[in-house]
Amino acid sequence: MAYRFRAMILIGIGMLGGILVAPQLSSYTSLAQGVQPGCQTFTETKHTVCGRFLDYWKTHGGLAQQGYPLSEEFVETSALNGRPYTVQYFERAVFELHPENRPPNDVLLSQLGTFLGNQKYTQGFPSRSGELPFYEDRTDPAHALLSFYNAVNRKEYERAYSYFQGAPNPQPSLAPPYAQFVQGYANTASVTIAVGKVELGAAAGNLYASMPVVITATQKDGTKQVFAGCYVMHRANSGISEDPNDELWSIWSAKISAVPANSSMDSLLAQTCTP
Repeated sequence: MAYRFRAMILIGIGMLGGILVAPQLSSYTSLAQGVQPGCQTFTETKHTVCGRFLDYWKTHGGLAQQGYPLSEEFVETSALNGRPYTVQYFERAVFELHPENRPPNDVLLSQLGTFLGNQKYTQGFPSRSGELPFYEDRTDPAHALLSFYNAVNRKEYERAYSYFQGAPNPQPSLAPPYAQFVQGYANTASVTIAVGKVELGAAAGNLYASMPVVITATQKDGTKQVFAGCYVMHRANSGISEDPNDELWSIWSAKISAVPANSSMDSLLAQTCTP
C-alpha cells in the first residue's frame, strides 16, 4: 500500500452483532398473541413463538441457526408479490406462514437475500467469480466510505476519486493528484475495512462524521499490510446549498498509519476520533 488510503466492502450489510436487520416492507398489521399451549416465551427478548413457527424453529437449528424472536406474529404485505402473509422476525431469519402449502412447506423463510440484494446492490450481482458487485450509498457517512472503497476494489478509480472533498481537485493534504492516486494501487489485489463507532458533529451549516477504521490491504504477491486510524466525512446541512450533491457525504480528512499485523482490531476500533 503506497500511501494511506485503502479499501473494502462490508459484505454482511444488515448484520450487526449477529442480528440481521430485515428490510422494511410495504405494510403490516399487528396480531394479538396470548400465551397458549404449544408456545414458548423467550425471556431474553420477551417474545413468544407458537404453533408451526415454533415447530419450524425447533426442527431447523433452533437458537444457533435462527436466533431469538424479535417480534410477535403479525401480518405483513410482501414487497415481492403484494400478498399478505403471517410472519415473525428472528435474529437471523424471517418466518412466513403459507397455509396454501402442505406441511412441511407451509413455513418458508422470507427472501431476505432478494430484498437486501435489490436494496444494496442496485446493479445486480456479477456472474464472474471474484468480481465484486457495484455498491454506492452517499446518504450515510459510513456507507459513503464503504462506497469509496468499493470503487477502489472494482478499479473504478475515477469514481473513487470523486469521493474526496473538492474533487476533481481536492486539497493536496487530502489526496495526491489523480494519476498518483491510481498508481498507489498498482500492486494492491484487494482490501477490506472494518469501521467503528461513528461520531457526528456540526458547525456553521456543515455536518461532520468521524469514525475509526482498520484496513487490511492484500498485495498481488499475497502479502498483507494492516493500517488503522480515523476518517472524517463531510456534507452540507440540508437547505444550505442549491446543489443537491453538496448534501452527499464526502471524505474530508484521513489520518491512517501502518500498525502491526497482530494488533487487536477491537482495540483499534475503540479509539476516539474527533469530528
